[in-house]
Amino acid sequence: SIQVILDVHRDAIQTASGTRYKPTTTINGKKAAQVMIIAGCDGYDIDIPSYKNNLRFANGLQDKMESMYPTLTRPILFDYRFYNQDLAKAAILLELGGHANTLTEAIYSGELVGDALVKLLAG
Repeated sequence: SIQVILDVHRDAIQTASGTRYKPTTTINGKKAAQVMIIAGCDGYDIDIPSYKNNLRFANGLQDKMESMYPTLTRPILFDYRFYNQDLAKAAILLELGGHANTLTEAIYSGELVGDALVKLLAG
């Protein structure tokens, strides 16, 4: 009966020399960690039968987030990756900022994603 699966993480954005980056934006006067959606696809040794549905869901969520909160998202990563995205027809991974973002920035982004998700699923 589960229809949507969100696997929530913080990205590790770091150079080989150890410099960490924190993708941020300002939404309603507050700093927010930028959000990246990862949607895996079929290929090689990866079997995600519903990858097209996952990508469609990822696009819909990104469109909703950007229409409500411009600059909140980074580009969707659509790649040969497997993050339990075979478990539902709307299963994606969300990166809420990176490991250099503050907890406050990540939590605020989570609230914004939640608002957009409610609007997407309701309408």
